[in-house]
Amino acid sequence: MNGNIFYKFFLKLFLLLFLSKFTFAFHEVEVANEEIAVLGGLWTQIYVYEEYCLDSQYYEVILDRLPNSPRFERYSAELEHLTNDQELAWERGGLGASAVISAGETDCDTMATVIWEWFGEN
Repeated sequence: MNGNIFYKFFLKLFLLLFLSKFTFAFHEVEVANEEIAVLGGLWTQIYVYEEYCLDSQYYEVILDRLPNSPRFERYSAELEHLTNDQELAWERGGLGASAVISAGETDCDTMATVIWEWFGEN
């Protein structure tokens, strides 16, 4: 009888641990998708900054710093391994940034600040 109670206890413990792993993994995917969306918007800003902010006082500093940023290298390498959901999040982030830029709600100095905060300081 004690063996049966012992078995049930470990079965419940195993199920609890097993299910909690899926819960934490699902939460991490949501956070990762939010970060991917932010990065999609950030990459859009980098592209726009490269193309339209040539006369910005920070242009050379920003673009010289990007290839030397460990964070930029790490994120760039991860772009090749996006899941379908992450690609969708990336596209939505890019579309959001594009809408803000098209509406004139940002300028070259603001984009330089955002890019520097992500990749310049680290």
